[in-house]
Amino acid sequence: MKRLSVLFFFVMGLFCLLLVSCFGGGQPMGGWAGVTVHEGVIYAGSRDGKVVALNASAIAENASAQALLWEWPEGTGTRSLIYTTPVVNGELVYVGTYDGRLYALTAARGVERWVYPRSGSIGSIVGKPVVADDTIYVTSSDGRVYALDITYGDLKWRSEPLAVKLWTSAAVTDDAVFVSTFDGWIYGLSKDTGQKLDWSYKSRAGFASSPVVYKDIVYVGSFDNSLYGIRIGDNEPVWRFSAGRWFWAAPVVGNATVYAGCLDGKVYAVEANTGRKLWEFDTGKPVVCSPVMADGALIVVNEAGNVYVINPETGIGERIENASNGGKSTIGVQVKAAFCAVDGVLYVRAEDNKLYVVNVAERSVSEPIPLTK
Repeated sequence: MKRLSVLFFFVMGLFCLLLVSCFGGGQPMGGWAGVTVHEGVIYAGSRDGKVVALNASAIAENASAQALLWEWPEGTGTRSLIYTTPVVNGELVYVGTYDGRLYALTAARGVERWVYPRSGSIGSIVGKPVVADDTIYVTSSDGRVYALDITYGDLKWRSEPLAVKLWTSAAVTDDAVFVSTFDGWIYGLSKDTGQKLDWSYKSRAGFASSPVVYKDIVYVGSFDNSLYGIRIGDNEPVWRFSAGRWFWAAPVVGNATVYAGCLDGKVYAVEANTGRKLWEFDTGKPVVCSPVMADGALIVVNEAGNVYVINPETGIGERIENASNGGKSTIGVQVKAAFCAVDGVLYVRAEDNKLYVVNVAERSVSEPIPLTK
């Protein structure tokens, strides 16, 4: 137990240093905000604290110079780090910032519709907000979950403090909100009031990933190098699957199978009900982004910027090569941000603050597109 407590505080301290270092001493800004595509528009968070909207058709037609629709905030004024991938719902785009505010921007022009809180801060927002029905749920570094009206940004409820910090995203079901904490708790909250439900779960090790709920089981990665399946209402896990390092990225569940990328460089497929390993695929470098299912394939991007297309049933896969660099790598730049796939096209924001477009069917990679001027 003492070892796990030391590990928890080490991780917290390390992440705090990484985040704070982005501000001072002339260091470049950072953040792992990813990419979302909605109705032909690409929304991406950039490393210099902006949200950028790009026309996907213009990029597909090799007219990336004309692709920029808007960027927020405009100009070169003070900006905050962005760790949350933009969330699109209807006519609004939502983004949380490291200075502790959630913004709602118009999808058409990037104009600020509302901000919460109206003044001050709720604590750094690192986990991706989640929209369900008419509510957006936000986790905060003040250890609370906030439920806001999606149209006007009014507070519906806020939970009591659940942890020192909440940097993972919530999982929302029909009647509950579930969160995992770095100190090893899974809490269930009432979707209507934010009050704790009767059931919670405590692990000896802290949870590294955001939770995913499939049917009545919570799937979550832990700092003890394990992936857990925990049935809601139980005091013991249904199963525990151990690997070489942490499961930092949230798993993906489909076809009664859990697909999880690990910091040991491997992607694992395990049975959702039993935790039995079906296959593993070694990418050679840490996997820090959640896999994506697209057109019947499992798409994985590792930290080194290599893209793999894997058969989800057999675990057989291949790396997409990039002719421009002699096939040495797919992108050739580190990737730490969430990516997305639409109609066989993969959109990836790399650590050089550029967008890469990968055509999965053609196994081709675009020229890098700068996200800001």
